Amino acid sequence: MRNRLEDFAAAGAQVLVIDPHESYRVRHMLKEAGFDPEDLHVPVLADPANVVSATYGVAFQMQIHTEWSNRPAVFLVDRDGILRFGHRAKAYDDRPTSDELIQQVQQIERR
Repeated sequence: MRNRLEDFAAAGAQVLVIDPHESYRVRHMLKEAGFDPEDLHVPVLADPANVVSATYGVAFQMQIHTEWSNRPAVFLVDRDGILRFGHRAKAYDDRPTSDELIQQVQQIERR
């Protein structure tokens, strides 16, 4: 997805990441994964109280290695704040492709 940010913007989407950990842990995990937290090109919002996760119904937790975490999910919300697409993962790697998401954004923009 990171390599396709311009395609998402061209389709009319704004990408942001919501992580269920405290901001210091998010920064640490990004650094461990080889990313510069200051150079992500997308906002990363920390949601350690799971407010956003609960709002969108993904506060269900699953075990990843030795740690519990919310299951990954992707949501597309239109300009009026209405949820138009949601994908709640059954496993950590269960995610739509960038092409699938861009197609969904284009459909939302045509409404």
